[in-house]
Parts: sequence; C-alpha cells; structure tokens
Amino acid sequence: MKVSFTICVASFLAVTSAWAAEPVDLDMVNKIRDEGFNRSEVMETLRVLTDEIGPRLTASPGMRAASKWTVDALQAWDVENVYLESFDFGRGWSMNRSEIHMTSPRRAQLHGLPVEWHPGTDGVLEGEVLHAPMSSVEDLQKWQGKLKGKMVLIDEVGPPREPANKIVTPYDEATLDDRAMFKVPIGDRPSGDAWVEDLKFRQALSPFLVEERALVMVRKNGRDDMAISNSGYLYHVGMTPEIPAVVLTADHYKRLLRLADNGNLVRMSVEVEATYHDEDHKGYSTIAEIPGKGKNPEIVMAGAHIDSHAPGDGAADNAAGVAVVMEAMRILKVLDVQAKRTIRIGLWSGEEQEYYGSGKHVGQNFGSYPRKTDDMYKYVGDYEAADLSKPFVKARDYDRFSVYFNLDGGAGKIRGIYTQGNAAVRQIFESWLVPFHDLGATHITLNSTKSTDHESFQLIGLLGYQFIQDRSGVHRGGHSQLDLYDEIYEKNLKQSSVILASFLYHAATRDERMPRKPEPVPISVPDTDVK
Repeated sequence: MKVSFTICVASFLAVTSAWAAEPVDLDMVNKIRDEGFNRSEVMETLRVLTDEIGPRLTASPGMRAASKWTVDALQAWDVENVYLESFDFGRGWSMNRSEIHMTSPRRAQLHGLPVEWHPGTDGVLEGEVLHAPMSSVEDLQKWQGKLKGKMVLIDEVGPPREPANKIVTPYDEATLDDRAMFKVPIGDRPSGDAWVEDLKFRQALSPFLVEERALVMVRKNGRDDMAISNSGYLYHVGMTPEIPAVVLTADHYKRLLRLADNGNLVRMSVEVEATYHDEDHKGYSTIAEIPGKGKNPEIVMAGAHIDSHAPGDGAADNAAGVAVVMEAMRILKVLDVQAKRTIRIGLWSGEEQEYYGSGKHVGQNFGSYPRKTDDMYKYVGDYEAADLSKPFVKARDYDRFSVYFNLDGGAGKIRGIYTQGNAAVRQIFESWLVPFHDLGATHITLNSTKSTDHESFQLIGLLGYQFIQDRSGVHRGGHSQLDLYDEIYEKNLKQSSVILASFLYHAATRDERMPRKPEPVPISVPDTDVK
C-alpha cells in the first residue's frame, strides 16, 4: 500500500509539473484585465456596427460603411497595416420596404420579409395562394401549367409539434462537461456537393416560376416562432432571380395553408421595394496588425465575420464577435505589447455565403487546394470548391503561421475552447485559461466545431480554433429581425475581450510556434464508373 501511494504521488507530481510547464505572464494578464474591464470600448464598437450601420449583407452599402468605419477606428487606435482585402463576389442588394397581407377570406397583416437578392414587385401584386411543394429540380415538372397568377407557397409543413419556446439559458457545468468529452468521429468527411445541389435547384426554380407566370414565390421560415430569416444565395452576376420572393413566419405560413385546406379562397398581396448595387462586385475584409519583432516574424491571428444577413442589425451574429476582436487589438495596442510574432486580425466579409473572406486570405497567404472543375463549382467559394482528392499547395507564409482564434458563437461569454482534435495544444490552453476560471472559462475539448471561418484554416492543416461560448442572443435571433443591440450583455463582451487579448498575447510571445496536427492528406474518391 505504501509503495502504491508513493507511485501515485510521484505520478501526480510528474503530471502536475508537465501541465505547469506552459508559462503564463500573470503581470500582463492583470494589465489586460484592468484595461478590458475598466476602460473598455467594446460596447461602443457594437453600437456603431448595429444601431448606426445596421445590416451588413456582403457587397451592400451597409457592408461598405462597416468596412470604412473599421479601418478608421483601427487606425485611430494606432493599429498598423490596416487595409481592405478584396475578393470576387457578386451583386450587392438591400431591401427598402415590404408590405405583405392576407386579403381573403379576411384581411390581416402577414409577418414576412423579402428574400435576399430577389427583385422588388414594382407595385402591389395580389393573387390566390397555391401550395406547390418543391425542393428539387425533379419536383418542378409536377406543377407545369398550374402556377399562372398564383402566390406560390413552395415549402412543406410538417405535422403539428409541441411548441419549443424554451428560455435560452447559459451552459451549466454538467452540459459543459458533456461538451468536453471527446466524440470519436465516424462517417466520411463531408464535401461541398450538398451546397452545389441546393444551388442547382435555386437556379432552376426562379426561371421555372417566371416561365409559368407565377406572381410571387412564398417561403416558410425554418423556425417555429415569429423570427424571420430571409437568407438568399443567388448573388452572382448573371444569376439574379426574376421573380419576387418573400419568407413568412412559420405561424402565418401555416395559417394560410389551413384556411385553404378548409375550403377558403385565400388571397394575399405583396409589395416589395429592393435595390441592387452593381457599382462594385467585390467583397472586402478588414485586415490589421501589430507587427512582430525581426525581419520575418511568425503570425498569430484572430478574426470574426463582419457581414450579416439583411433582416436585423447582425448584433449577435456577428457584430459581437467583431467588437471583441477589435477590442482585444485595442487592449494590446494600449499596453504597447512588443511581441516576437505579428498579431493580425481579420474581419471577414462573405462568411454567410460560405467563408469567402477568410478563404481568400488563407489561400492568398498560406495555401489552398485546387478547385473542382465541374461547372457548378464556379459559383461557390474556395472552401466548398476545394478538391480534397488532390494535395493542397502551400503559399509563402504557411510555415510562418502559428494559430488563429475565431469569435462567432453569438454574444455569450467564453466558457472554453474547441481544439479540433489537437491533443498537443490542450495543456497550453489549460494553462492560459487558469487566470480566467473566475470568469467561467474552464473547459477544453478535443472535439471539433463547424460552420464558421476557422474552417478555412483547418482545411489546409493550420490551427484554427473557435471558442466555446454560452448560448445567448444568436440562438434566439441569429439571421433574423430579432438580432439587435439589446440582445447583447456588456459583461459577456468584456469577458471575451480580455480572454482573447490574453490568448493572442501568449501565442505571440511563447518560445515555440503552436504545435500542429499532421498535415491533411488527399482523400480517396470512389470510381463512379465502376458498377
């Protein structure tokens, strides 16, 4: 028993020593906390992006205004090498006004919004409602000759469900513990084929409805509440839809169908004013740096997407993340940090349309895959079009890159970080989080998370990480008209700002570059000619 106890103590001390090996500059942590908590500008940044600028759909006037303002703000803080990085995108679009009513069997206002990148109505359009479910190219032929003069409702509605109007609450410890437990990945690596198939359907649907002389396409919002998400993706030059389209709240959409199913003549009227912006078909991301020491320093990055969808002001998704990234940079600049590595931020545009901004930056500076050559892939960004069956090609700064931290989990405070399966960084992040345990940031997981800009880095084997954030505004209002300033809590953004600033500082000053996982290898593609 005595021997076993001694061995256990020795093992514990060895493990403790190993985990304590990553140094933490607590003096700098104190300075970061003082600046970030007592002289923060994060809520003012959020206010300008939401209240004053508002929706920031890529290539829209709002996005242009946000780009200019972020450049001016970063330069006013004496951040260096501030510039706008362009990428090929498509048409800008903004909505000016919409009125949607049911006119028969009774008059009622319908809650809805125009679908992005669809045209206005050029006056009031009124017609009978027809439910014509269509979700694939194959469905179109079923409705030939039946849509003339109709308001065409194209989405199915499922069976009635019990309302799920639960109050969104922060994560409790049990939920965080479960989130941190590693889930062994199974199945094949996903490709961009589903995106392309959906795009094919969208491209075929609009001309079909025009040819059939339908009046308006009507869609159902995907959530069973009064939120409205009007996402559209036909932004490429030459792909503009010719038919007006609106999306209704699920409740109002289903009411129209119930009335029709019960023998009523259901009519609705739609008036939409929308504008296309063709003065510049490029999108722009904001890049800025605190240069590192020496001639060719390594690079540490943080970023958040600055674009939003059109309905709300894009507060939680993702002005909150942008405000945190900018505030972290401001803090480090005020503290006159002199790091061995360059600290660079990217405020990405085009994320909502599939990582255009971050993908451009990664491809231009660090590396990229060849693009798939199939014709439809010319309409998607580099991430979805990447041909993973071939080796990726490194760019000039691939070996200079250390790590990227992303903020796009809503407006909740940071509770930990996903390591994307990289066991070698776990101990490092554990050490860096210890000074913020009192702020609730405690959990590290080897699990991966998806659906935002860190994937542009991960695609070519670079370290790109997303923080675990509490459930907050984005889970109620993201992509909808509810995504507004008042959904955001100041204490959460301050907490996130100081943690990000500390992570950037320690990544930029540690002795070695952050440890990477093995580089990705080409995936095997089945021979489709073999029966």
